[in-house]
Amino acid sequence: MNVRLCLSCEKELKGRSDKKFCDTQCRSIYHNMNRPSHELSIQRINSDLRRNRSLLAHFCPSGKSTVDKEVLVKLGYRFDLFTHIFPFNTGTYFFCYEFGYLPILDKGTEKMLIVHKQEYMDNLSFHPWDFKITKSK
Repeated sequence: MNVRLCLSCEKELKGRSDKKFCDTQCRSIYHNMNRPSHELSIQRINSDLRRNRSLLAHFCPSGKSTVDKEVLVKLGYRFDLFTHIFPFNTGTYFFCYEFGYLPILDKGTEKMLIVHKQEYMDNLSFHPWDFKITKSK
């Protein structure tokens, strides 16, 4: 009799002849361990983007608020990660999904004006080669 072993934990498998894992946890562990490095990088970035979005949402419960930059730094906000930008007359908003912030200086303190994406912003588009805001049709 040919003994088959789980590809993850190497326990003896029972059941179907084409079974490769003893349970879903072993299957997940195996696939996570054998994931390509670029997939791991994408997973880390997506996780950081979700954390950024969560922090912005926490500090902006009513659509618009201001918070000291240092508070978000201490909470692990990654300023180098954002999903898109919107340049406006007042400056460039950096968005993380539906929440964005505008870096501001208030009495010498670096702050973030946090906003929830508004409907009119859907009609704006940014063209990096001409650096103009145009309304989409």
